[in-house]
Amino acid sequence: MRLHREAMVTAMLAAVMAQPPAHAAAGQAAPALGAAPPPPPVVAASAVLMDSRTGAVLYARAADVLRPPASTTKVLTALVAMEHLRLDDLVPISRRAAEQRSGSSIGLEVGERWPAGDLLAALLLASANDAAVALAEAAAGSVERFADLMTRRARAMGARRSRFVVPHGLYHPQHLTTARELALITRAALRRQEVAALVRRQTFTWLRPGLPPRVVVNRNRLLWTLPGADGVKTGWIPQSGQCLVASATREGWQLIAVVLDSADVFGDAARLLEYGFTQFHLVQFASRGAVLTRAHLPGADREVAAASSQDVYLVVPRRAALRSVARLRGDLRLPIPRGAEVGSLAVYADGRLAVRVPLLAAGEVRARPWWRRALLWMCVLLAQGSGPGATGDRCL
Repeated sequence: MRLHREAMVTAMLAAVMAQPPAHAAAGQAAPALGAAPPPPPVVAASAVLMDSRTGAVLYARAADVLRPPASTTKVLTALVAMEHLRLDDLVPISRRAAEQRSGSSIGLEVGERWPAGDLLAALLLASANDAAVALAEAAAGSVERFADLMTRRARAMGARRSRFVVPHGLYHPQHLTTARELALITRAALRRQEVAALVRRQTFTWLRPGLPPRVVVNRNRLLWTLPGADGVKTGWIPQSGQCLVASATREGWQLIAVVLDSADVFGDAARLLEYGFTQFHLVQFASRGAVLTRAHLPGADREVAAASSQDVYLVVPRRAALRSVARLRGDLRLPIPRGAEVGSLAVYADGRLAVRVPLLAAGEVRARPWWRRALLWMCVLLAQGSGPGATGDRCL
């Protein structure tokens, strides 16, 4: 028997799911399902605006061009270090770490032992290159082995073109990433509570025995000027130009902006984040396990209840029309085990398919036993004999 059952909802929502583009030309909103609003002016050589929850790209400019990331490298350094160390682990300071005084440093001395949490704060807020080396050696045994871990971890997140050679971001010709891949890395790093808590701090106090406290001020200016700003990392070397990975959260929705080689890093990042919050919206369209449609199958002992196999979030422009279709398969046969794929949910934005996810049986559905089928048959006969218009629907 063919089964046709659709649940259809059409609404004007803040709407179209933004897909990472196969190729993004300079200075334009990333191609999306629906009409993307015109983007703000951006002067950076490369830039990306990404939704932290879904990874949807709302803006892309030269997003896949390999560039030196400077100290924004330290976002990945922090992630990998915290996957191998605890905050209270004592990290010994080697000569190599202590002598890493090029660029920014916190002034580590050979033979000192510092909690990994203190070094992480120095890494992310003071951009301390000596702390980067110390954490790398503690996590992997050497800077070189740590760099290999960084590259492998990045590729596991989908950053397949990136290669990391140093933990601090000082120039190396083979140390390269892209704006898009740096956004993916940041998205993963912000899921670690210890990283997210530090990058939103405006200051921290570095306490060294025998010396006055040193107040370190976060170099990310947006923490003072942009509502909702909560990270992430600045960077500069002559070969990279000014770089910034920025994030902001409003009403529980977090966006990530990556700006590489810009004469106006804070302005670019602020304009992109404001563009995202004012022109787009995050919509939860289905929850994992929520029953979206039901249907009777002849001979079944209960309804077939079709539930979403996953949470469905869409990042959509504010004027796009969404339509959902929850449909059961036409070839279902009894029995149906719990968790079996029984249909699909399709979401359309402005008439184009945005996402399709499987629907699963919320419970087991079996064939009725023979005696229940006999009772049902008798009930239908009695109902039909009770007068005109009787259909026996109440027997189902």
